[in-house]
Amino acid sequence: MTRIGVVADSHVGEFIDRLPAGVLAALAGCKLILHAGDICDLSVIDELEKIAPTVAVRGDHDRGATAQLPRDLVVEIEGRRIGLTHGRRARIFEFSTVLSHIAAGRRLNYRAGLHRALLRRFSRIDCLVYGHWHEPAHVRVRGVQCFSPGAVCPWGRLEGNETPTAGLAGISDRAVRRYRRQLGAEAMRPRVGILELPPEGGIRPRSIAID
Repeated sequence: MTRIGVVADSHVGEFIDRLPAGVLAALAGCKLILHAGDICDLSVIDELEKIAPTVAVRGDHDRGATAQLPRDLVVEIEGRRIGLTHGRRARIFEFSTVLSHIAAGRRLNYRAGLHRALLRRFSRIDCLVYGHWHEPAHVRVRGVQCFSPGAVCPWGRLEGNETPTAGLAGISDRAVRRYRRQLGAEAMRPRVGILELPPEGGIRPRSIAID
């Protein structure tokens, strides 16, 4: 059975110094690796390519060389079409989503309309792979499997050690960190994903926690 590795939000050089060793161990034996953005340092791709050829898109934290990566890609393998994107929508939309939930006193529900919005970036795919929100997710929308593996660096800036961000960006950052804390310890573990491609067809996604 063909296995495709899925990585997102590694934030190497920004929040962590290097890929955890468990990432490469979990992806061993994969035929291809997809990275859904927020790579932050091209050394990440070099490390992943020790395991398998790696295809990557840019995230909103990518700067310099990694910012030159495409926003969206479609990868075709064994008759399946996989759409790869970071998962961020327009900044004003994300701010309004966060602020509306703060005003209503509700837990942030970033998924409202997210998958349909991301699917509009692609004409015809069998699976959508994304990151950005640092939470594993697997749902079927309009016949397409939408999969986020979770994040290699799920916590972002370590609590109490971050530089405060001013204005709306700071409000959004604090709300998202509060949301992630509410997910519990299991969701905050580093993760990668695997897409299994059975010979009979279809795609089977799964998220793998890294110790």
